[in-house]
Amino acid sequence: MAQWVPPPLPAELLARRRGPLVGRAAELAAFEQAWERVEGGTRQAVFIGGEPGAGKTRLAAEVAGTLAGHGVPVLVGSSTADADVPYAPFAEALDRLLLAAPPGSLADTLADAGAQLRRLSTQVDRHLPDIGPADEVGAPRQALFDALTGFLRRLAADSPIALILDDLHWAQLPTLVMLERVVIGCADVAMLVIATFRSTEPDRSDELTTRLAELHRFDGVRRLDLAGLDTEAIAEFVRRTQQLAPASARTAAALLRDKTGGNPFFLTELVGDLEARGGLGTLGVQQTVPASIGDAIARRLSGLGAGVRVVIEQAAVLGETFDLPALIAASETDLAATLAAVDSAEGVGLIRPVRDSDGEFSFVHALTREAVVGGMAASRLRIMHARAAEALEGRADPSLIPRLANHYLRAHVLGYHEQALRYAHQAARMAEQSLAYEDAARWFERAASLPELSRTDRARLDLDAAANHVRAGDFARSRAIYERLSAMDDPLIRLGAAVGYEEANWRRGQSDSTAADLLASALESCGLGTDDLRYLQALGSFGRALAFAGEAARAREVGNNAIDRARATGDQAVLMHTLKTSLWHGLTPELCEAQAERSAEVSRMALERRDYEVLGASSHFRAMVSYLAGRPDDLAASTADMRRAGKAIGQPVFGFVGACVEQALAYLRGDFTGAERWADIALRAGDLFDADDTAGSNGVQMFMIRRETSELKRFAGFIDGSETFAGRWVPGLLALYTELNCEAGMTRALNHLLNRKLGDRTDEAQWPMELAFMVEAALELGNREALHSLRPYMGRYAAKNLVAGQFVALFGSADRYLARIAALDGDTEAAERHFAAALEMDRRMGSVVHIAETLARHALFAASRGRTEEARRLADEARAIATPIGQNRVVELVDAVLVTGPDGLTDREVEVLRLLAEGLSNRAIGERLYISTNTAANHVRNILIKTGAANRTQAAMYAADHELLG
Repeated sequence: MAQWVPPPLPAELLARRRGPLVGRAAELAAFEQAWERVEGGTRQAVFIGGEPGAGKTRLAAEVAGTLAGHGVPVLVGSSTADADVPYAPFAEALDRLLLAAPPGSLADTLADAGAQLRRLSTQVDRHLPDIGPADEVGAPRQALFDALTGFLRRLAADSPIALILDDLHWAQLPTLVMLERVVIGCADVAMLVIATFRSTEPDRSDELTTRLAELHRFDGVRRLDLAGLDTEAIAEFVRRTQQLAPASARTAAALLRDKTGGNPFFLTELVGDLEARGGLGTLGVQQTVPASIGDAIARRLSGLGAGVRVVIEQAAVLGETFDLPALIAASETDLAATLAAVDSAEGVGLIRPVRDSDGEFSFVHALTREAVVGGMAASRLRIMHARAAEALEGRADPSLIPRLANHYLRAHVLGYHEQALRYAHQAARMAEQSLAYEDAARWFERAASLPELSRTDRARLDLDAAANHVRAGDFARSRAIYERLSAMDDPLIRLGAAVGYEEANWRRGQSDSTAADLLASALESCGLGTDDLRYLQALGSFGRALAFAGEAARAREVGNNAIDRARATGDQAVLMHTLKTSLWHGLTPELCEAQAERSAEVSRMALERRDYEVLGASSHFRAMVSYLAGRPDDLAASTADMRRAGKAIGQPVFGFVGACVEQALAYLRGDFTGAERWADIALRAGDLFDADDTAGSNGVQMFMIRRETSELKRFAGFIDGSETFAGRWVPGLLALYTELNCEAGMTRALNHLLNRKLGDRTDEAQWPMELAFMVEAALELGNREALHSLRPYMGRYAAKNLVAGQFVALFGSADRYLARIAALDGDTEAAERHFAAALEMDRRMGSVVHIAETLARHALFAASRGRTEEARRLADEARAIATPIGQNRVVELVDAVLVTGPDGLTDREVEVLRLLAEGLSNRAIGERLYISTNTAANHVRNILIKTGAANRTQAAMYAADHELLG
């Protein structure tokens, strides 16, 4: 790998090291420990939080300076409060690195990441001059993240590096996502990541706080919250800066602690102010200490004169960092006065030059700039934003577009409407191309706020903003915008709003008729021909909306009509949309083949068009229908497509459904630990958007795992079957009753569910799960009447698998249930046929969990028919599968088949016989062994047959004679 030169530390970071660092011994020790681990080859990430001025950057500067002094490459970038391009701190760090290194020296390190990294820094061209641009539209956000991660990994291949990201509280969500991917993707890289952020209002970022909490699950991630300096630390500061005796320093420190709360920036500014006005001796006798740092800065500015203040105000409006050409161009004063003002401001420590730059300056602290801007009158601020925009406009630098948009938007009332609109629109599209959907929505909304716009133009911008809110997962915000626009006079705006509302609505899983009502009204009044592409697109959306409104039959009729008309037009985009929306028309057994064909067709079209958003939806449905139909190859292909789409688009809703599929696949493999981990990932992904009930999905996932591992019995003491059904999901409660063999609860809940109109529920996504839970309970109770009602519904799924929800509950072959029903009815031939079909399906799908259960249920059936050897063979095979994966539910089932007692009595039958001999009833035996009364009765019947006992008394005598009592 070619030699490369690490960049020098930024001047602003070096300047922070000039003053003494006090009161941070524990934090420095934590960094020493972190660096030892970095040298051991593992990534360490330290997040430094605190209030403004707490010394976060000072601490980071100390670590950076120490590392750089030992030859460690340190990359530095920062976020700013100004409108910024996405991923700004990473872009700045890359710029510094690529500019410092000799041209071409990083070519090998950049490698195939260059095209993507050029999105962040055009300095890539210095090392890879012939590289082509990355795709600009529809580019995968994950590809950019992977490129950066791979580049950092190669950069640290030979020796450790450090990455410092300052002022992360100002970072937009796309930047935080990129940081998250770097931290996760570089876990085994010798790299220290340091990020500083404000943890107090008004700058506190809830998004950042949430992301940091999530990152704490990973090894090597820690957070340091800087508290105010204590009196001892302040005393040390005073001794070292003011050359005071220890006693005098302690006296001053106590007063300074009260005035500043130990904030290092306040402390430094206050001590400097007092020194300029007579020294620390005035601190205890005069009430002259500023109440806030803003007052101190205001006094400093006023001492420089009005001319200097005007220039510094213009510099503050330009940004935290500004260059002399822009300031000179924007300034109200002449060239000489402007330069003199810069010299004066630098002389008093308000600003400082950026090292190795040509006329670039930065404010010493962000608080300084904020105080300057905050003290300006609104009218003057507008004028200065206009001056800043005019000074920057004309530079051939696309990265200035967001800044120009911000300046012109703030100055639009001065006659800059056209510029404000143009640059805001460009900034929004730039954010879209970077997949920074949150930023894009914000720019569109700011553009829409311009008062000079017509209602129609404002509505179009609002539609764009809402679409990006949808992509970002803020469905509530998007729906609010769409609902407002649906009241517009313009019929095409109403149609677009209705389509958008439906697009947001399906993602949250909300069953209501609002979207259908909006679309019905908009379609009726839009004035478009029925073959117009816009009409057909809306018609497809209307079909899906009807499905969510509970009108399944009408949804299919409308959707099929939309598909047929779309095919006739030959427009592939509209056809893909109508096919995609039809996937929500149901996953019933009767629709299985049609939905399999449609989901496959949509996936093919989406791949050809590189439309990863459509691929995310179609591949999820294809995965579900592939499992339902028992097609493992199609399931594998759809899963691969889903993973590809999830990485490409970075939308929370697809992160959720993708995690649900991964959870289900881990469950099928018998990887219950992995399944639980994916369930947790899905839950956290669901928290990123306003879904209907992702927590409910998580509850089902965890129930399915816990019942296989037999971890539900601990709840037995908390329920007795009399629980109210109000406010509870009764099918779930029934399933819990069944696992705990609570007969009273099973009976109540099953009767409650059977009293509904079952035929009206068969199109619902949860129906297969409800059906499975009802059949399981009826089988445990031996309730033939209930099974007579349920069997036709289960029969519809013959030769298929049962899957419910967003792939959250998988029950395996329906034939296993049909076999058990036939067995209870005494139909041995049908039972054997269904068991064989179930096992063939389970083996085909490679589901060890369901293979084990089918074998176990078949073993129990064989044992009940006196086929002991066959039962034992099946039980042994089931146990061999279930034991290694911790499927204790199956192990406990086959224990009942294990023959160890006399006359072929199984272990479970010996247990039942002992309790029978104690005089317990079948119900009491069931309660003692956590089995149903029906199951206990079956065991007693088998005992009487095997022992030749005529009744329970003779069976008890048999137990005593064979010394089975214990």
